[in-house]
Amino acid sequence: STPDSLAASHVVILATPGLYDDKDMKSFASSLGDMAGKVVIDATNPLGPFTDGLQVRTWEGGISSGEMLQLHLPKSKVYKAFNTVGVEHMREALGKDMLIAGDPDPSYRATAEAVVAAVGFKPFYVGPIRYSRNLEAMAELWIHMAIPGLGGRDTSRNFWFSIGGDP
Repeated sequence: STPDSLAASHVVILATPGLYDDKDMKSFASSLGDMAGKVVIDATNPLGPFTDGLQVRTWEGGISSGEMLQLHLPKSKVYKAFNTVGVEHMREALGKDMLIAGDPDPSYRATAEAVVAAVGFKPFYVGPIRYSRNLEAMAELWIHMAIPGLGGRDTSRNFWFSIGGDP
């Protein structure tokens, strides 16, 4: 069962539709059960409706979905990753950079980075979970560029964000 699988896991990847509502976020976090000591990789984006283009929701004070999830799962270590690329890049990661934001604790961070590397991406830690604000904004930009008619230019979905130079 899902509850048994979550209880037995050390790492949980959330790849669900993003939550856009406080009540839904709290309910979802509660539905996960005891996540104490677990690495939670949040691949979601809190996307609003496509009525006038796409918007990522931020909470009061500019707080991101990743930060809200960490607030609701205080005994886990939440990392934002996998949210800035389309599904086609998940099939063929090919060593592309994957930006990660989350707890700086070396052992938990190493676990999150190992999962990202196991998928085939090159993990690039950008800072604490506060930086999920930036990753969610980048996801909004990626989506706007990837979906014809939404962005300032029409591109294919075959692009990704990468770190240049020697960081």
